[in-house]
Amino acid sequence: MTSRPHPADDQNTSQPPRVGRAEGCIAPATSIGDAFNILSSAATGEALKRVRELNSNSEPEVLHKLRVALRRLRTLWWVFQPLLDKQDARSHRGEFKSLAAAAGKTRDWDVLRELLSAAPSGDSFEALIARVDQHRSSALAFSNRIIGNAGVERIVEHAVRVARNQIEAQTTPMRLDEFATTRAGRAEVMLKKRIKRVASNPNADYADLHEIRIAGKRLRYSLEFLAPVLDGHYVATIERLAQVQQQLGDLNDLVTGETLLREYAFQLGESHASKKAIKYLEEQQRLRKIAAHDMLRANF
Repeated sequence: MTSRPHPADDQNTSQPPRVGRAEGCIAPATSIGDAFNILSSAATGEALKRVRELNSNSEPEVLHKLRVALRRLRTLWWVFQPLLDKQDARSHRGEFKSLAAAAGKTRDWDVLRELLSAAPSGDSFEALIARVDQHRSSALAFSNRIIGNAGVERIVEHAVRVARNQIEAQTTPMRLDEFATTRAGRAEVMLKKRIKRVASNPNADYADLHEIRIAGKRLRYSLEFLAPVLDGHYVATIERLAQVQQQLGDLNDLVTGETLLREYAFQLGESHASKKAIKYLEEQQRLRKIAAHDMLRANF
């Protein structure tokens, strides 16, 4: 199976963390409270922009970019978590996660379609792909309805207001660059622990590999937020993980596709084609797991 470029949240991580204009406004002399205001304004602005773009004819990337924006919000709340009320922070991150899940269902069908379309020419899934397209349309309508009725703007603005009040109420002698180094270091340690556990266990399952992928994204998003006040050594971790992240992203797509096929087996019909597709995806998963383990052992 040919590796495909991943969308925004799976971009080539061998590149240095991107620093947008808002992120570039923070500096070591910026207060921690002001840094949160700057970063949250940019992150929430991106999420709300994607919400406003949604309609019945939305391209797949609109929902996908919304999901990425919501994931970045979750990471931003994780970065500033030590200064927030734990229960409030957990609640708001949970809300962002639920909204991202609603946005992600359509993307899952798109992933399955891409996988089936990329199967070897001998594996013909045209009829099954047509059924997948029908379910994708229904998923898009569902995602639009859920997100449209959720009051995303209200949820996000409330979360920001609560977090800002809590951060402003804190008194800490720590400078922003010290705080950023501590949080980036924490994300790096969490990632390395997961890598070490899996690299030393050839029988590690998909859930363990998926935890590495999640931890890698958390570190990358944290670096993207905090890069202007960090030294450059953190980028090396991302560079070493780049190829593995590609493998883990492809593996996640394969698992997502198989899960959908099994979950919707009855509705999709095409029993013979579905079974053949599941077998194909299972074999591809096996190969991706081997490749991911090999890379982890070689690089970590």
